[in-house]
Amino acid sequence: MKIKVNKAGIFNRLDTIIVRVKNLEASKNWYIDNLSFFPVYSDDESKITVFDLAGTTTLTLWQFDENDATNKSNHGNTYAVFNCDNAEQVFKSLKKKGVAVNNFTASGDVSLFNFYDPDGNKFEVIEINEKDGEE
Repeated sequence: MKIKVNKAGIFNRLDTIIVRVKNLEASKNWYIDNLSFFPVYSDDESKITVFDLAGTTTLTLWQFDENDATNKSNHGNTYAVFNCDNAEQVFKSLKKKGVAVNNFTASGDVSLFNFYDPDGNKFEVIEINEKDGEE
């Protein structure tokens, strides 16, 4: 059977982004308070909380067991890139809230910066200014 290829390659879409955290409740509150994310699912037994990102992709916080060496070695190695309409405005807002952010950079049609959650997970925010008439 041949794999169907579409705009997302061999996949249908990016479904979720797993972010490993030390304390699910504290992290969940951080994402709600600082990023205004809305939780759509929580499972205390599995130690996960899922946030709707207003599309087909979700963000899943998953608490890791600090004694599990596998989780420690993979913790923080993956990050998500969030697209926005005004990166500078988002940068200033997060900085004002005390969120750890890297220097804002604007070059050509791209503006971007990184920010970090309380567990040191890295995220990137990008604004792409498309020229009129281009997609």
